Amino acid sequence: MQQIDSFPQHKHKPGLLRHPLVSSTLIINTILKAKNKGAKGVLLIWHNISEELAVNEILPFTNDYLGIPAVWVHEKQQPLLEKTCHANKTVTLTINGHAKEEVTTESFSTMIKGTESKNQTIIINTHTDGPNAIEDNGPIALLTMLKYIKDQKMNFRHTFIFCFVSGHFQISQAGIHGGQATSRWLKDSRQYWDGHSTHGKAVLGITVEHLGVDSYTDNPRQNRLIYQNMSDSMYVYVSNQRNLSILNEAMKVTQPLGNYYMLKCLKTAYFGEGQPLFQNGIPTISFICMPLTLCQLASFRNEPNIRLMFNQINLIMQLLTLSDRRL
Repeated sequence: MQQIDSFPQHKHKPGLLRHPLVSSTLIINTILKAKNKGAKGVLLIWHNISEELAVNEILPFTNDYLGIPAVWVHEKQQPLLEKTCHANKTVTLTINGHAKEEVTTESFSTMIKGTESKNQTIIINTHTDGPNAIEDNGPIALLTMLKYIKDQKMNFRHTFIFCFVSGHFQISQAGIHGGQATSRWLKDSRQYWDGHSTHGKAVLGITVEHLGVDSYTDNPRQNRLIYQNMSDSMYVYVSNQRNLSILNEAMKVTQPLGNYYMLKCLKTAYFGEGQPLFQNGIPTISFICMPLTLCQLASFRNEPNIRLMFNQINLIMQLLTLSDRRL
């Protein structure tokens, strides 16, 4: 995650990103190796994190079922597991649920036709699925902006396409060639962005995810999550200098709360649904916060801070209007 700028100025992002999402994704190959060697199941042990962080994680989510049961436990359970193992005892674990296959889902989008540059589009995308109200609140932001545009009877030079993409938590099934879920929408909707038809060429993609996030830090020694403040760090991928200039102008106008870290876009290291846009050559500005509880089941720790969320939507709305004028 290569920082290129910040708001306020001269802020430096944390040097390390410690997140359950990262380690859980890296463990997928280990699970497959165990399966190939004949293992009947896998126990995965969280180390150096608190039980409050380890509990109720929906991880990893970037894969389909691997054909072998895998269960996470906290390191506090390790001595008991080892004792059970050495005693050659049998342990039965029952997971209640039903697996469904070939279940359909559908992404959708809505268009606001431009008044001048009708064949130049600005895409605003998000994903519609996740286990809690932080992970999947991007659609609320897009709906809020659409309502404001309708109420204010706003017109734009460019054609705007607001995309609500399904499949973020089923990337291996919904995405194409390992891409995130938006990769499928792009394939199915080429007429709106690739420039090879009269409908449109995308001049900008703005991705909105994970708004209104309170900041927590994990303290393994105290075995708990500790509240820090009302605003977790917001990371913003920015693909070129022009986009960075427009973003900085929008921030200067709105003076958003909290710390924003602008990052260089890399095709192989780009979190969130902005990645497929960038991989397909669309200039991007992608907002993504990475709270520790991002992939946990719903709790008070991942309920949106409405004041902060409103503040961030206001920034993104300002970014839309400035982009329409500057591009």
